[in-house]
Amino acid sequence: MRAVADTGPLFAAISRSQPAHAAAAHLVSRIGRELIVLSWVAAELDYLARKRLGPAAARAFARALVDGTHRFVPGSPGLLARAAEIDRRYGDLDVGLVDASIMAYAERHELPILTFDYKHFRATAPARGSWRLVINEAQYQRAAS
Repeated sequence: MRAVADTGPLFAAISRSQPAHAAAAHLVSRIGRELIVLSWVAAELDYLARKRLGPAAARAFARALVDGTHRFVPGSPGLLARAAEIDRRYGDLDVGLVDASIMAYAERHELPILTFDYKHFRATAPARGSWRLVINEAQYQRAAS
């Protein structure tokens, strides 16, 4: 299954202290090379990992991307333009560039999203339909408890 990764599940997968660590690690591992990590997500995860877990954790994730454990996708001007449009459309939600870029990529390629951010991904929608999420709120709650 191909899916676009949000930062939350990636962070949970590398941080044993996160409530849904086991589920996140399982999903991230299972999707493996088919898990798409956008450049903005990689940058956000690098920042969070360095701040909360230390540089070794951030470097290990960067190495996994370099080694092809997951599929790294750099941003493009077209993706950035669509992300900015989504962020502007949902300005009252303060979606931000990272989530909006995930939405733009998932919309363009009609892919599910691996996220734990139900607030943003349930309150927004692609041009057609609704976001397909890899794990829903009830599954996340079970995994986090």
